[in-house]
Amino acid sequence: MNRIIYTLAIIIGIGIFIFYYMINFDEMSETELVNKVLYWYVPLIFGIFGMAALKLDKRLDKNSGAISSLFSGKDKALTAWSIVILIVTGFIGALLLFVPLALIKPGTKSYDVYIAITGTLIWLFALWLFFVGLWPSL
Repeated sequence: MNRIIYTLAIIIGIGIFIFYYMINFDEMSETELVNKVLYWYVPLIFGIFGMAALKLDKRLDKNSGAISSLFSGKDKALTAWSIVILIVTGFIGALLLFVPLALIKPGTKSYDVYIAITGTLIWLFALWLFFVGLWPSL
């Protein structure tokens, strides 16, 4: 059931993004486009974190932490995924992605829901910092 919810969240997020930024782009001002970010951002991030947590919960070692399991080398796909995340997103992106995994122990009941909500809240905070700290100077 949760897989369906996360998939729908991703589809809704991408659909709203496409509508605002590809179909309705010329009808909206820059301010309106910026104000609409939360409409696609929240469902997309929630769905991505939820789907990732579902997959990770099946593969992670339940007796150790998620981060140590990711880099243990026992599951080559997870280790490769973790290294790619570090290379592509850098320290800040990796921090934003790995913090929810570090906070919640694998195997916890509703692990994927906790990860999805925690990840979404952290990324919302990062978006807020962007709009408050960097956006005005652009």
